[in-house]
Amino acid sequence: MRRSVFTGILAFLGLYLVANGQTNIPTNPSLRLRAYERVFINGVAPSPVMEVGGKETKVQVIPTKPVYYIYLIANKVPYIKIERVWIKQQLYTATITRVATKPVLIENGKQKDTLVKYTDEAVWQISIKDKVTNGTKSKKDIADKVAANELVLRLNDKSGAVYTRVAKTFTKLEPQAGM
Repeated sequence: MRRSVFTGILAFLGLYLVANGQTNIPTNPSLRLRAYERVFINGVAPSPVMEVGGKETKVQVIPTKPVYYIYLIANKVPYIKIERVWIKQQLYTATITRVATKPVLIENGKQKDTLVKYTDEAVWQISIKDKVTNGTKSKKDIADKVAANELVLRLNDKSGAVYTRVAKTFTKLEPQAGM
């Protein structure tokens, strides 16, 4: 009898704490990263050029600086802020905005590519701004990640929890003419 009363009290307390959110069970958010890179080629698509005398030569394609499309799919994180972004071992400033329409599509000529499929989770777009040139050195734990990956994101949420997400390489999108 005593044992069943004691078990009942423990079960009641456990249910009460869970119902009121008073447990110390951490809810680890799901933060998935999608990283794409596209180069734009100045002018029109390259084609052979006829020189005087009928000799054909190929025009050298000079790509411009790549454009990065970076998305973070976040579950259980209502607010997130970017601390640092490293792209190919260079530190950049960036902004983060919540994407309103899902799926995230990008035009590829006459077709559309899906960068982020439809999901019920929040999707955030990271927009790269400027390269940081003041020579700040990263700490050892981050420096190793920066050296081993093309993209490293350092984020935090309202509670102050810090998250680091990496992408080993960018997914290359088809080059686009003009820009």
